[in-house]
Amino acid sequence: MKIVVTIILLMITFVGCSTKNDTLENLQKELIKDNPIAVYKIPESAIYTPNRWVERNIFHVFPFVSTASPFNFQGKFHTDFYDKMNISWNAVALDKVDWDLLSKKPNSYNIIYIRNIGISEVGEIENDFMKNIAKSYNISPTKLDDLKKWIEKGGVLWSEAGITASRFETFYPHGRINDRKTLTLFSKDRGTLFGVPIQYRNLKSSSVDMVNYETELITLHSPSTSKTIQGISKVTFKPISFIESYPVIQSNLLLVDNLGRSYAGYETLGKGVVMTMLPTHYWQADDDGELYRWKLLSWVLQRQGIEGAKALENPKQKQ
Repeated sequence: MKIVVTIILLMITFVGCSTKNDTLENLQKELIKDNPIAVYKIPESAIYTPNRWVERNIFHVFPFVSTASPFNFQGKFHTDFYDKMNISWNAVALDKVDWDLLSKKPNSYNIIYIRNIGISEVGEIENDFMKNIAKSYNISPTKLDDLKKWIEKGGVLWSEAGITASRFETFYPHGRINDRKTLTLFSKDRGTLFGVPIQYRNLKSSSVDMVNYETELITLHSPSTSKTIQGISKVTFKPISFIESYPVIQSNLLLVDNLGRSYAGYETLGKGVVMTMLPTHYWQADDDGELYRWKLLSWVLQRQGIEGAKALENPKQKQ
């Protein structure tokens, strides 16, 4: 009996080794075969369309300088509007201005815009909002005066800038909340911007914890008295910081809430314009955020005599 079991085990071992060897030999034969490999050439147009990239470039530059720009936003209007856009404008962020170019060739820039700054960059808040901006961007009084002269010659200052603070930025070094700093930010309810009176729109979010906040969407629309922007029924804004404070010019209102409180306005300064507003959303499908921005851009470029700017005012809706 032992002899029979031993013979069976030897046969299994032999068959296993034989099968393994056969498998390796077959695999080696397959590897050395000169088998043809199919290579498929995919045209670039099948991966992306040039128009999509044109749109993407448009939406990642001015006038879309909202604080929370979405990825790959394609726009809410008919593609012909973006494809046939044959006008150009030169806009630059304030911290990127070439000051020599600004003084020697003022027409090199159509628009200079300002974005949010943190309270830690500003230090002590002053009533003159441009002085707060100048401190955070390290702009000298001379350059600030050059900016004002540029506006008076026909330039446009487009400000979506506010002073923001997180929960961490309201702390004392030893960990207790700095109530004085918080109250200082909120105590500035009025001031000036290049001598133009402003009112601060102060917003405070509910704190869930040290890094998360509960905020609400603020629904805005163009006032019936506005001659600049009409037909805007719903634009939204959502604070993204613990505290945000925005200067709003009160003389020519562009956006108001249901209670008539202003969230965007402008004033002329010489031949130019200073506009102040909250950085409203433009990508939500059910509001007029994108239309609002195109209308504003159309208006300021028409003021500067740029040909074709009126075509931006009322884009054709998608079908």
